Amino acid sequence: MELVYLHGAGLSAASWGDVPGRALDLPGHGGAPRVRPVRAETYADAIETEVPQDAVLIGLSLGGMVAMAFAARYPERLRALVLVDVPIRAPLRFISWYTPFVAPIVTRVPGTAAIGRAVGKRIGNPEGRAAFAAHLAGADPRGMADALVVAGAFNGEAVLPRLTMPLLALCATKSLLTGPKYQAKLRAACPHVEIVRMEMGHLIPFEDQPAMQAEIDRFVAALDKAQR
Repeated sequence: MELVYLHGAGLSAASWGDVPGRALDLPGHGGAPRVRPVRAETYADAIETEVPQDAVLIGLSLGGMVAMAFAARYPERLRALVLVDVPIRAPLRFISWYTPFVAPIVTRVPGTAAIGRAVGKRIGNPEGRAAFAAHLAGADPRGMADALVVAGAFNGEAVLPRLTMPLLALCATKSLLTGPKYQAKLRAACPHVEIVRMEMGHLIPFEDQPAMQAEIDRFVAALDKAQR
């Protein structure tokens, strides 16, 4: 089993740092070109050739949305799926209506660097906060605007019933996106899911990557043991 990591909006493969697997750039991020139409399904198709057979696909936030879309489109390719504080859909439905108009503006004014500083204030780990801000400062505004549109339009409720592979959901206790109602909905749609609550904010890899990786390693080890 190979671990494949998908980053969040405005980040890149490099933002995962040293992970025991392969990190990919999503469209419009890092060295990857933009794609059309701007949808999670299109992003999933764009990385299809880079995900090996029997991969464990791990996605943070936007990356998790793309991972869910990938799992629904190519279920036979995955050994398991790991969602790192991934909402089922945008918290406010009207966001999907306005994001295509607002995203291109806010990613230029105030810009990705300002967004990184503002969002990064919620990261409790000072080193993680600085790293997140640095990654956002280097983000392509067009790619990040696309990513925000993808996140705003994503509807995971239609995808959940097709996530039949082993599933781990890491939910941040300080996140507004993956609270008790989210967890109940996830369990109802995917009874086989394992939910782990982590005492930190939404950007789990920047809060405590070793703790995140320890949970993933434990989950993968159990899969490997069951396969023998």
